[in-house]
Amino acid sequence: MTVIEIVAEVTRRLELIGIPYAVGGSVASSTWGQMRQTNDADIAIQLAYSYIDALASAFGEPFFISRDELNEALSSTAEFRSVQLLHMDEAFKIDLFLLRAGEYESTELERARSVEIIPGAAVRFSAPENVILAKLRWFVLGNRVSDRQWNDIVTVLEVQAGKLDEPYLARWACHFGVDQLLEDAKSQGRQ
Repeated sequence: MTVIEIVAEVTRRLELIGIPYAVGGSVASSTWGQMRQTNDADIAIQLAYSYIDALASAFGEPFFISRDELNEALSSTAEFRSVQLLHMDEAFKIDLFLLRAGEYESTELERARSVEIIPGAAVRFSAPENVILAKLRWFVLGNRVSDRQWNDIVTVLEVQAGKLDEPYLARWACHFGVDQLLEDAKSQGRQ
């Protein structure tokens, strides 16, 4: 299976059990910017404790997910809470990021856009603005050294130029303290 086929299957199963999601990370930046190879997929989900059993049951063979890891992630106070979902046959990792109940997280899911990635399979992707914001935050967390994260940010800005919700992007960049980095990325893209 390809990365896209795995993502389509994961999101199909999430939809079947009613878990809101948005595909993010490099898969989303490839959708909104420039295609590049990736070794995993990131999917933000809204998960309540009452859905743990349904989620674990939905991802039997060829997938594996740990109920214990789900419980730990939900009770974590970390800024980014995640659990690994593994496709065992393909040795492929999907990081499920568990969104908190907050204004930004709600807008991220509301703003997600449906894109047909293979015939008959539409998947909800984080909007380009949310992809840029997430990549900026991860760039900072990674000590500002990841060329891949930075290039993803710049290429999404370039490809989506003129189509971005600039007030939304500016508001949340300021909120997360990445507004100067956003300006730097925009300047690099204009060169």
